[in-house]
Amino acid sequence: MTKKYSKFLPTTDNFNLEDFPYYWITQVHSQYVLNVDHALKKYGVDNSRRRLLLALESKPDASVSDLSDMIVSKMSTTTKIVYRLKDEGLVNTYSCSQDARITRVNLTDAGRQMIVKINDLMGVVLEQSFEGLTPLQIEKMMESLKHIFKNLSR
Repeated sequence: MTKKYSKFLPTTDNFNLEDFPYYWITQVHSQYVLNVDHALKKYGVDNSRRRLLLALESKPDASVSDLSDMIVSKMSTTTKIVYRLKDEGLVNTYSCSQDARITRVNLTDAGRQMIVKINDLMGVVLEQSFEGLTPLQIEKMMESLKHIFKNLSR
């Protein structure tokens, strides 16, 4: 490790947890999930279901494997979420016509209606999250996070 990053590592003698970037990433993520789960509770949806529904909205008829990649989740976990959503009437599943081993997923009308409700609530959480920041600051933060994600994905 080069010296330029040593300040941010927990191995230095004068390390302060608040200087560790991943501390803040996990803190923000955890608080975000708490707020989202609290907001979505009235619809009986949690953050895991929300993530999968929104992924499916952006990629209709995705395979369970595609959804797993999109929400960065293990295949077994994604499968459980899909079948919970299916039991709740928010998605349908079917075998791929080219390869019956592949399960595809699509939104039901109830699923699409749930996404509208979710997006309304998410607007409130988003405004709360970014209060005091300019759109440019948010864009710069997203650029940095995308860059870090790309580095970690190698």
